[in-house]
Formats: sequence, structure tokens, C-alpha cells
Amino acid sequence: MRVVFTHHEQAAAFAAPAYAKAREGLGAAFVTTGPGGTNAITGLAAAWLDSVPCIYISGQTRRVHTTEGLPIRQLGTQQLDIIALVRPLTKSAVMLDKPESIRFELEKAVHLATSGRPGPVWLDIPLDFQWAMIAPDRLRSYRPAGATKTSAAKVGKAARDVAKALRESKRPLLLAGGGIRSAGAVQVFDHLVKRSGVPFLTTWNATDYVPASYPGCMGRPGMFGQRGANMVPSACDLLVSIGTHVPIPVSGTRADAFAPQARRLVVDIDPDELNHLYVPHDGKFCCDAGEFLRDLNRELGKSNWKAPAAWRKHCLEFKKLNSPESKSPDPRGFVDPYRLVTEICAVLKLGDSVVVDGGGTINQITFQSFLCGRNQRIIISGALCSMGSGLPESIGVSSARPLGTTVMLCGDGSFQFNVQELQTLRDHNFPIKMFVINNAGYLSIRHTQGGFLEKRFFGSSPSGGLGLPDIKKVAAAYGIPAWRVSDESKLGAVVRKVMSVNGPALCEVKVPEDMEIIPRQGFEQLSNGGFRARPLDDMSPFMQKEKKEELLHGCGVGSLIRCHRKD
Repeated sequence: MRVVFTHHEQAAAFAAPAYAKAREGLGAAFVTTGPGGTNAITGLAAAWLDSVPCIYISGQTRRVHTTEGLPIRQLGTQQLDIIALVRPLTKSAVMLDKPESIRFELEKAVHLATSGRPGPVWLDIPLDFQWAMIAPDRLRSYRPAGATKTSAAKVGKAARDVAKALRESKRPLLLAGGGIRSAGAVQVFDHLVKRSGVPFLTTWNATDYVPASYPGCMGRPGMFGQRGANMVPSACDLLVSIGTHVPIPVSGTRADAFAPQARRLVVDIDPDELNHLYVPHDGKFCCDAGEFLRDLNRELGKSNWKAPAAWRKHCLEFKKLNSPESKSPDPRGFVDPYRLVTEICAVLKLGDSVVVDGGGTINQITFQSFLCGRNQRIIISGALCSMGSGLPESIGVSSARPLGTTVMLCGDGSFQFNVQELQTLRDHNFPIKMFVINNAGYLSIRHTQGGFLEKRFFGSSPSGGLGLPDIKKVAAAYGIPAWRVSDESKLGAVVRKVMSVNGPALCEVKVPEDMEIIPRQGFEQLSNGGFRARPLDDMSPFMQKEKKEELLHGCGVGSLIRCHRKD
């Protein structure tokens, strides 16, 4: 077992779920008492929201020095009731009650983390128990209760119902979520879409299921999704979501405008999510995504069903709209970050991984333009999207996939959050290539300030009180080779040079401080001064209505005005 010592507990807490995602197994992080536990809560929340199996183990003061059952704030040195804080973010959170319980609680924690809908667990171990003598062969083991999987009959009926809906559909569409990988069913999904030809969209955490070049892969919808991917739901007459509850970042805030003419079905393992869906659905099936997909494959295989050829062909027209909208080189000496992502895609090899920091600008740009290749992984704490996640997540991914190169994409603001982990990279010589876009602060926040707050750039740039250091000098201080590029004509050569380094390397990429992220969800100002979101198929900058109508009419869909009756 390899141990990686990070320089901050938050980094360890982010690295563990990234390791688990990349390894498709269990991640683990160890922290000390008090501030060690509280520092780990952000990474824990990321694991909880993304349903990642992890075990977090914290130290604690001596058991008799805890405040358990007492109406006081603190008793022991650095003592804190961490269990009360983390319980809402875990499948199980327990402070060890006696040394002899260690085997039982460890086995129980691992079982809960990895079964059903996966998620993190927490075990708090008092100091006096840590040095207690035990007899390992006498410890009680944990025996799980009876299996809680959905009955085969229930899964079979769900598969038959969905198969019937697919066969009756003229314009079927799938939405693949992270639950498919959690169920170990990526290959089953791959078999389904390749045999049936049914077009599909992916959430961020499902981006790497199949190569982007596959014709049926329609991209990633959402508020900062791809234009074509956001138009397809308005054209389909059946939407089947598998392993996702269709969260707001995917559907947008306009629930009425997401797949408005479609019959909407959802398959998810969590009954609570199914009972609180944001987007109304016509059918809900509480099933493990893997069991469901295997049964669905069998059902469709009986008739060798394929999605209608005319629909598949027309979807290719939507897919063309996913390409980043071209921009001329900036005469001021800046690099287009969309071009950066394209250059990185061109040099990635089989088995390489890309980690995207949660900071707004970089993840929006990446998921609009990244093209995943065969056997490549793309990792992000998709639900929480915390700034500063990228560097520690890269450590976790590189630990899990040591034979490939890990590329990190990050913004200059996010880079500061866990910059101390550059020393961890140096100590272990992790082959992590860091590409940090420098837009002089928080570009995503400046977009909001520009669009809604009359360009009052407070706390988002040097002029508004937020300064950042010289990134190249910071890398040098940690002994990491670094480059800076501001000339787009030299970008490709610099990217290849960085990728060729044996060990960690950094590239600072100067991008326009006023660049627009396009396309993006559109808004309209109301007469009362407020704003209302436009439907996601009407992204800004807005397409000509005639072109949109032509695309939809071409596959037999009525006008957008009729589709969005509430506009």
C-alpha cells in the first residue's frame, strides 16, 4: 500500500475520491483531530455529492476527553465532535467505542462505502485506542445484512418498459450519468449504444465512457454545455436518463424547457432522488444502472432494435454545433483557451488522464471543447466544483494510473488554493503536467459582474483588490520546470515540450482578461429589472431563429415557439 503525504488535509480529502474514480475502487484519507477533520470536509462533500466510495479516518483525543454526551464545547486538546459535523455528508460516521471494535467498524465502513449508491464514510479513532494492544485473530468481523439489490423481476420489468418505449420512439435519446460507472457498467453501456446506434448525451462525470469521435455521442448539455448537445433534447420524443437524476446544471433552471416534447424516463438507484426530481418525468425506475443496462441489452437484442436511421443522421447536424465557436487570434498577445484544450487533446495518448479544476472558467471551457480519446479518463469533482480541487485530484489520479500521464487544467485563481501541493508533486516526481490559464483573477465572476452588476469588478481582479503572484516563479520555487506562453502561434510547440518532461511540469497560459465564454446560457431582462434564464436550446450568442427552426423541422419537430409554450 502506497502512502502519499500531502501538505494540507483538504488536499488529501480531494485526492482520495479522485484516486477512487480513476482506480474504480476505494479511496482513503487519514487526518488528525480538530482542524485536520474540518479541513477535510470540502473534499468529503465532493465525494458525497459525486457518490464516490471513500473512507476518511480521523484521529481524536482520548475517549474520556471527548465531549460526547456533555453540554460543553471542548474538553480534550484540539478535541472536536467531528462526527456531528460530517454525518450529513457520509453514509456512515462513527467514533470507535472500544479498541476491539476496529475490525468490525472498518469492514462495515468499507461495505457501506462501496455498496448500493456509493459514497464516503468516516471513522474517528480516539488516541488511547490507537496505541491499545489487540489480538487481531479474536476481533469480531462485520457480516452485512441480506442483499438489498432491486429484485430481478423489478429490474426486468423496467428494462421491458424502456425497451418498449425505445422501439415506439422515432427520435430516442439517452442521457448517461455517473451512476453507470459506479455500477461497473461502462462496457455494458458501450455495447448498448454501439449495437443500437441510439444517440446519447453525457453528464460531466460520464464524459469518458466512449471516445468523443463516436457518431452517437452528442456531447454534454448544461448551462455552460455545448450548443448542439443543448438542442438535441428539444428535438427528441423520448429521453431516457440512466444513472443520473438530471440535476439543474444539466437541465438548466427552466425545467419546463428541457426535452419539452419528449416522454421523459429516468433510471436511478436512489429512491430519494427519484422522489424529488427537478425536471418532471413520465416514468421513474429505481434500479442499479448496471443491472438495468444488462437487462435492456437483452430485451433490445431479441429484436435487434436500432434507432431510426433518419434520426441518427439528423443528430450529426446537431453535433456539428458542438465545435467551439471560432475566434481570430488575439492581436494583443493572448492565447485562446479553447485552442489550448484542442492542442492538449492532440498530444494525449492511450491511458492518459485529464483533471479539471472546479474553478468556473476552466471547467466551462474544457467541457465545451474537450474531445476524449480511447481509454482516457477525465476527472472533476463535478457536483461541488470547488476551486483548488485540480492539483490534489491530479495527485490522486496519478497515484491510481501511474502508467499514464496526468494533465491538470486550472485557473490562476484556483491554483492558489492548494499551491503547497507542488512540493508533493516534486517529492514523488508525479508525471503531472499542469496547464494554468492566467486571466488575472476570477474571470467567471467578472462575467457575472459585467452582465448583472454594471461591471463593478470587486474582488475579482487586481483593480478590484484581488492580486495573484507570478505563477512561473512559484513553480521555480518548488523546483518544477515551467513555461509561459502568450503567443498562440507557439502554443503547440510549448504544449509538446511540457508533455515531454520526465516528471512534473507547468505551463502558464496567458488568456484574455475580458474573454467571453461562449456559448453560455442566455438571460433576458424583465420589465421589473430582474432577469430570467432562456431555455438551454437558445444559448447566447443567440442563433438565428430561422436556422434553429430549420434544424428542428428537419427531424419532424414543431417550432420552438410551440415547444416552449411558457416563453
